[in-house]
Amino acid sequence: MWGSSQMPIVTHRHNGKLEPLGVDKAREDFADDTSVASSSQLQRRQPRRLPAASQQAQYARRLEIEAIEAKKRFTRELLQQHHTLLENHAKEVNEVAGGGGASGDDAPTRTNHDSEKTVASHQGDGNKTVSESEMVHRSRKKKKKKKRKKERQIRTKQRKVPLTVDTSKAKSNVEVLRICLNELGWFWKEHCTNRRVPCDLYWHAVSFYDNYKLPPGKVNKFPGLQELVRKAQLSKLLHQMQQLFPTEYEFYPKTWLLPEQFHQFCADVEVMHQKKPNHTPIFIVKPDCGSQGDGIYLINDPHKLSSIGLVRPAIVQEYVSKPLLLERTKFDLRVYVLVASIEPLQVYICREGMARFCTMKYQEPTTQNLHQVYMHLTNYSLNKRSEDFVHANSGDRGSKRTMTSAFASLANRGHDTLQLWEDIEELVIKTITAILPDLKVAWQAELTVNKIGPTCFQILGFDIIVTNQMKPILLEVNSSPSLRLDFDHEISPGVYEIIPSPVDEQIKIPLIKDVLRLIKPGPIGRRHSLGRPRSAASSTSSYMSDSDVTTPEPMSEDEEDPLHDSCLVEIWPRKFGKRYEELRIIERVARLYGIFLGVRGAIRMGATAFRTFSRRCKLGKGSLSMASIDIMYIDVTRRWNIDLPEGTAGGMVFGAFLEAFFLIARKKARGDTLLEKVSRLVDHCECNLNEGVLAIPNKGGRKLRRPEMGHYKFRRLGPLDS
Repeated sequence: MWGSSQMPIVTHRHNGKLEPLGVDKAREDFADDTSVASSSQLQRRQPRRLPAASQQAQYARRLEIEAIEAKKRFTRELLQQHHTLLENHAKEVNEVAGGGGASGDDAPTRTNHDSEKTVASHQGDGNKTVSESEMVHRSRKKKKKKKRKKERQIRTKQRKVPLTVDTSKAKSNVEVLRICLNELGWFWKEHCTNRRVPCDLYWHAVSFYDNYKLPPGKVNKFPGLQELVRKAQLSKLLHQMQQLFPTEYEFYPKTWLLPEQFHQFCADVEVMHQKKPNHTPIFIVKPDCGSQGDGIYLINDPHKLSSIGLVRPAIVQEYVSKPLLLERTKFDLRVYVLVASIEPLQVYICREGMARFCTMKYQEPTTQNLHQVYMHLTNYSLNKRSEDFVHANSGDRGSKRTMTSAFASLANRGHDTLQLWEDIEELVIKTITAILPDLKVAWQAELTVNKIGPTCFQILGFDIIVTNQMKPILLEVNSSPSLRLDFDHEISPGVYEIIPSPVDEQIKIPLIKDVLRLIKPGPIGRRHSLGRPRSAASSTSSYMSDSDVTTPEPMSEDEEDPLHDSCLVEIWPRKFGKRYEELRIIERVARLYGIFLGVRGAIRMGATAFRTFSRRCKLGKGSLSMASIDIMYIDVTRRWNIDLPEGTAGGMVFGAFLEAFFLIARKKARGDTLLEKVSRLVDHCECNLNEGVLAIPNKGGRKLRRPEMGHYKFRRLGPLDS
């Protein structure tokens, strides 16, 4: 504290500032000395030596310091006088309070406390003697307040920005999409015209290519997936996996492609007759590009094929003659699967699905009842035309029910539905694993690394039938499952009435709502990610493997968990990622194929690129010469391009490259099974591409020129045929 014996300093104002008197006098003396010196110089007309510039600066600085010290002393004196006045005022208040009946101990204590608060507030208001810690505390508090204000402004602005949705190609899916967006309470705006307006979400009913050159956003289709799940192409992909993993892919019936495999089909049927003379096998014929049950029929003799199969491309499969029955009726299951991402792979399955029943009691197929489509075919589009089709208002009755109600009925009959559902999940993962390499090739050709484009996701419909041994069998995969919430009821010939379907609403509305909550399109995703680090799935390179993806941090209490109380369950990578990682070996072959395509965006490999691949991987040595490799390229490419229309650019597609890769592995690599040979050949190729070192995924490695090869660390390998 300052001493009370110090005398107050007499001050006056100079240029609007309060200064001690001594400062002003020093200023005047300095000015007088300068003026006297100037006058004497003029009188004597003799030059006088002025002080040096450094001396003048030191003198001015000393005067400034003295003035500052004088100001501080004056401020301390004023505060001391004010403090004294407050103490005197407090004593007077205490005396008055004591005379008014208050206790002599409480009143002075309370008043002194108030006076201290007043002094503190005075010091704070004047910013005179605030401590350093108090200043730091105020600064931090001010920054936090400013940050919270900024976040509120951002949230308010994002709430005002609508989610733009393009529904110009949604067709019959637009109704369920509108209902789900409204029930979620999102602020959204619909664009239903063909104008090229950039949107946050594009909802297509059929194909990725419904809109041309999509800008950045989210689109509900993958490029090329519609072609990959067609019956003939899906059969080829699953057959490739059956060659490598025979026991893992027994869930798909034996299939022949028509008309190119007609003679092989006839020969196989003859072998079946020889093995079981008393058994007549039944086959089902499906057109390759057919849908909704159109053109499907049953045969028991290869020579009874119609134009569908002999002329039009089709597939013929072994018919599941002993299906699981419910109420003596054949049924199948429609299971909905969401592929949220392919780099990294993220797959979700919906807990709720659809059970579709035939409208006639089932009997094993014979020559007399092969034409009864309402008995043998479970397609909804066919059976709804039957007079016996029942549209029920409840999900546990009628010809179309919820999958959970069908499972409950099976459980009541003693069937193990938990194991059945586990087998269905494995079937889904294995099927997507078979499709994934070709899908990545198509996706990388359409959406290259340095090209800004949309983010894709897709809902698939898996049609599955269950045998009487509780084994699920895959019938087909639908790239555009129907999302209608109503059905057409024919009142009179040619006159239809649209009636809402409670079963469809019970299944499809929760599905689409949870899909939207999971993908978080546009401003919805930015709002949820405010103040949180981006997850690995959204911020990493498109060629990062599943093992490199880190689990996102848990959400705070005020943020919505997209999988909380959801009908979607993550099955890859959370459940089956480690168990079935070995099934993804063909993806390594797809990376090799992508390296030698040459031009980015190409989907066919030329002869020169195939020779370069063989030379770089050192395949033309030993028993396999480069001339043999050239002949192999011509034969395989011709076989795969036989159905190409005239004028189409030729070349080797990935399926043909994979077939050639298998042929080379059989001839050049050692191993007991084809899987061992292919694995060894892949290791050999990666080893030679990296100059004698094998590439193994590693986060800390250096990026190669092409991102398809990922990040690697290396180890040495021996020769291929050792």
